[in-house]
Parts: sequence; structure tokens; C-alpha cells
Amino acid sequence: MLKSALIVSGLIVGLSFSATAQISSTGGPIQIEADRLDFFDNEARAVYRGNVDAIQGDARIRAKKLTINFEKKESTVEGGALGSGVGDVKSLVAEGDVYYMTPGEKAKGDRGVYDYKEDRIVLTGNVTLTRGENVIVGDRLIVNVGEGRSRVESDSRRRGERVRTVIVTSGSEES
Repeated sequence: MLKSALIVSGLIVGLSFSATAQISSTGGPIQIEADRLDFFDNEARAVYRGNVDAIQGDARIRAKKLTINFEKKESTVEGGALGSGVGDVKSLVAEGDVYYMTPGEKAKGDRGVYDYKEDRIVLTGNVTLTRGENVIVGDRLIVNVGEGRSRVESDSRRRGERVRTVIVTSGSEES
């Protein structure tokens, strides 16, 4: 019983994400729900599968799978409880029907990677970005979270296509 309590408390400590991981410009804790969680203490990695929904402040990531890679650290919990050897979040990798949503935009792609050091989210594969009625389509969306800036790119050599945009202006509507 005591061993189970230590494992659970160690896992909670290990998965209490530091405020340094930001998928939202407003910050705060990241709340994650999924059908399943596999935690790999020796690899400093947590893998969420099935209907993954991660929310932080005003931003949300939805995907089939979300992997969180942590910094490795020396265990500070006596007995090396599960989760005690992980530190800050290094990256989040979302795969399978990935959605990144904020109050002003919705982005969809096949894969998304949040890199803590760069404070950047990169969404790749069949990317569609929607802001209101405006739509941008490309191969890659790069969001600099802290700066509130984004860029859409296309690998025109590979597919023979470029970034495509539809902008709806007030004069575009029919009376």
C-alpha cells in the first residue's frame, strides 16, 4: 500500500509540468485528458493515446497521440519513485489529426511539435489555418507562441503548389 502511494505521488510530482511549457501565450498549467497514459520513467517520456485533449489557458491541442519529452534529472524522492527522475518539459509531439486552437484561430495538420527552447509550435502535413472566414493552406505552420506570430510555408518543389489563401473582406459579402 505504501509503495503504491509513493509511486502515485512520484508520478504526480513528475507530471506536474513546469510553467515553462507554453502552448498558450497566457501560460499556466497544462491539463491533459486521454483514453490512456503510458509513462516511461527511464526515458523521461509520457505518451497519451486516444482522444487526447491538452488545454493551457486559452489554447488547446487535440490529437490521437501526444508524447511529452522531459529533461532527465536526478531523483529527489527517496527510493526513486516513478516520475521522480523527470524535470521540465522539453517538447510535446502530437500525431494523428492534430488540431491547435486558440480563441482567434484553428489549425489542423498531421503532426505538431512544440519545442520549449524555441517557444515554437510547428504543424506539418496537410496544414489548414482558419481565422474567422479566412483560410490559409500549406505544408507547414510555424507559431512563435510568445511573440504571437505565425508563418505558413509550402514545399512548392515537392508538390508544385504554393501557400493558398482565401481572405473574406467586408465587400466580399453579397447583399
